Amino acid sequence: MMWNSESVSSEQLAVSSFKRSFWARLRSRGALFLLLVTAQCSLLTGCRRDMQDQPKAIAYRESKFYKDGTASRPLVENTVPRGYLRQDRELYFGKKSGAAANPTGQPGVTTSPSVMFPDDVETFPIAINRKVLDDGQERYQIFCSSCHGTTGYGDGMIARRGFNKPAPASFHQDKLRQAPVGHFFDVITNGWGAMPSHASQIPVEDRWKIIAYIRALQLSQMPTAPPAQPSPAAAKPGGNQKR
Repeated sequence: MMWNSESVSSEQLAVSSFKRSFWARLRSRGALFLLLVTAQCSLLTGCRRDMQDQPKAIAYRESKFYKDGTASRPLVENTVPRGYLRQDRELYFGKKSGAAANPTGQPGVTTSPSVMFPDDVETFPIAINRKVLDDGQERYQIFCSSCHGTTGYGDGMIARRGFNKPAPASFHQDKLRQAPVGHFFDVITNGWGAMPSHASQIPVEDRWKIIAYIRALQLSQMPTAPPAQPSPAAAKPGGNQKR
């Protein structure tokens, strides 16, 4: 059988061209693969063990770098963290301006509220309106009603279930009716007796809203005075006249 020399040469040329293009693509893909592997290896070189065990200062641990031997550094003197400036004592502490803070918060031996709570403010440092009372009622029901009850008599569900020694305070006793609003702020902030501090749970303004609602509760439960009875002499006509 006779083969055409021209057809054979064209077939060989096509095969040769395919082989060249195939190996060229393979070499380019291999180079790309090697490039990716090299890049990954350059990243892995940073994950050495000394990065995990780097000589960093950990809070509350011993450190030989500082003279005092502790890793925790003291705060810079006369600096205040952002958002913690408390110049308004009446608003942020419930204390009168210029009055010394009472570290214990315990009452004295006398029963006079003005003497028991001499540093506590007697007026609200915020404006009281209907929205403030509504907000105070909402927050009172969240944070206070479980112990002090929805009406403030100290008969909340926790007290009914056994936490009643000592029993939660009733806001309708004479001592707390006469206590200044700053006393309630101090109790919410620092706690009192078995009651823990709620400073981390209730913002400053919300504490005043709760106190405003407590005052509303006290007013709603005030005993009504009996009507004045007229004297017998005044009831009879001419009772005061001389005979």
